[in-house]
Amino acid sequence: MSKAFKSPNLETKSVEELTSELLEAHSKLQTLQKEREMMLANISHDLRAPITAIRSAVDLALSSDNIPAAETKKILSLIDRRTASLEDLINDMYYLFSVEDASHSLNLTPVDACTFLEEYYYDAIIDSRYDRFDMQLDVPCDLSCTINIEPQKIVRVLDNLMTNAAKYAGEKATYIRLSASIYKPDTPANYKFDNTSFPFDTKLIISVSDNGNGIAPEALPHIFTRTYTVSNARTPGESSGSGLGLSIARAIIERHGGTISAESTLGEGTTFTVSLPCFCSQS
Repeated sequence: MSKAFKSPNLETKSVEELTSELLEAHSKLQTLQKEREMMLANISHDLRAPITAIRSAVDLALSSDNIPAAETKKILSLIDRRTASLEDLINDMYYLFSVEDASHSLNLTPVDACTFLEEYYYDAIIDSRYDRFDMQLDVPCDLSCTINIEPQKIVRVLDNLMTNAAKYAGEKATYIRLSASIYKPDTPANYKFDNTSFPFDTKLIISVSDNGNGIAPEALPHIFTRTYTVSNARTPGESSGSGLGLSIARAIIERHGGTISAESTLGEGTTFTVSLPCFCSQS
């Protein structure tokens, strides 16, 4: 005769504890549903502007058979710019959803952190977007640390943070700095990679900082939230692209078992800090 299945959790937990857990799970589901609704509303708003501009440009082009060549070029240029913005938004949406999908495992590779960051920096500084900045690299030569990462995804994070600084730091900003250090916590911590926990006793701390406009205090707690409209978070009146760059960065870092945060003083500058678990031979 077969034995009835008994859940150990149901036997060991009180009705109050189970009720509390159910209520918490329900609250999380409601929060996720609200975030999804807000995100869809924001995306709909972001899609509407370029589509309206493209439709207006097409209507103008079709309104006459004798549009001057110079005017035609302006119309085509507008359509090209607005189409590019649509492509950026759609690509970022797809990338974010793909990164957040835990069913797709990361292709993790052990990488020497110092070499990785130096190579990234020297590849990045030839980008014309950084021409007016004093680009600085502050990675100790004796930093001996191995990080288990999918390199192209971490490159995406650094790209998002560096270009974010270049775009929103403002005219007063003079430098962008990429730095790294090792942090050794008092007690070892476990980090989860694709539902598997690994012990790490050190963290690699990567920072991207600037001395620009900074971020308003009321915006700072929300900048990594994909439902937050960030067009005015750094520089009033500036375009924010898809607005998903920092959300993508957070999703990637969290999938790697790390954390990402920001500190900022309005009018003085901003520092984004990434923490990744690592194996380190440095004493």
